[in-house]
Amino acid sequence: MPLLTLFTIASLVILILLGNWQYARYSEKKAQGAVANDPFETVRVEVAQTKSGRAQQVYGIVDGEAVWRRYVPGRIDGEGPLVLLLWDAVAGTDPMPLAIDGLGDFEGRANVFERPAQTGGLAASSKPERDLWYGFNGPAMLDNFGYETSDPRVVEPDKMTVRLGEDMSRSRQTENPYATLKGRDPLPPERHFGYAITWWGMAIGLIGVYLAFHRSQGRLSFRRSK
Repeated sequence: MPLLTLFTIASLVILILLGNWQYARYSEKKAQGAVANDPFETVRVEVAQTKSGRAQQVYGIVDGEAVWRRYVPGRIDGEGPLVLLLWDAVAGTDPMPLAIDGLGDFEGRANVFERPAQTGGLAASSKPERDLWYGFNGPAMLDNFGYETSDPRVVEPDKMTVRLGEDMSRSRQTENPYATLKGRDPLPPERHFGYAITWWGMAIGLIGVYLAFHRSQGRLSFRRSK
């Protein structure tokens, strides 16, 4: 079998498999449904101000941009154990201090869960004395506020406010990529369906190119024999 034919068959199989995989992801997400997998609920958090201090800032990436996420201590509905609430984020590489004194309460859609402490890798470069963290560490962050707790939960809003570091009066709302433990899947089902059509379309195009090439070489004829 000619090398070109082998290459065409292999490429055709890969393109079809990629299309089938994307269509399977589309079907899976449509079957799951957005409502059934919605981890968010309306939450009210009272910022704990019994001890003064500044927000603990955790380095992260949002929409491809470096940010410092600012967390403050609080209690859900003003009672129960302490939690760490994401207050906002500051875009840029330079952190901006935020005093917790005078902050109001938070109420909105958020996900409440336990996030394991990150201690290895880049997190080892954290600077607790400056309230700066390169990896989330709930117990250590609350200890900086003067509170003691072993496994604090985190309250991550569905949408986060990102302030422009150079001009703190300017801000934007964006989807919070840290709102779930495993990270959010940014692709809706329809996007997977579009990718499937693209891969299958490329497979059909490849067949067309293959047939056209062989016809130009006189190896194929679509004329009826008399």
